[in-house]
Amino acid sequence: MVVRVEHDDADARIEVLPELNLVRLTWKAPLPGTKYRAIMMDLLDTVRRHGVKHWLSDGRCMGPILFADQSWTMQEFVPRLIEVGVERVAIVSSEDVLNKIAVDRMVNATPADVPYSIAFFEDPSIAQLWLMDRSNTHSVVGR
Repeated sequence: MVVRVEHDDADARIEVLPELNLVRLTWKAPLPGTKYRAIMMDLLDTVRRHGVKHWLSDGRCMGPILFADQSWTMQEFVPRLIEVGVERVAIVSSEDVLNKIAVDRMVNATPADVPYSIAFFEDPSIAQLWLMDRSNTHSVVGR
């Protein structure tokens, strides 16, 4: 299977698996502000360039997400994510309690009519299996 590494540094790794129509974002460290937003925009650019429809966000090493970054995500990032046509988002949860609260807050603030499904997982392998399951229907799963 081909894996294209689009970004890899001390903070995060973005990979595209074209045969699976998947982009995988692995957070390596807590990232506030500009760094967080830059990675998210890199992810969006990767989705746009490759036309992938599934996003696996592995946040196990991610720390808290600042309130300003949460607001930016909802106001700036989510509308752009909708525009590029992502169909499913699998989130591998962080162990950080503040991260979990932030992610829950953002998911709960996501409009009900977004055209993608969201699910939460503890294991990235299970998350990827869910992304590949064609029987999925539009929903928020987990927690």
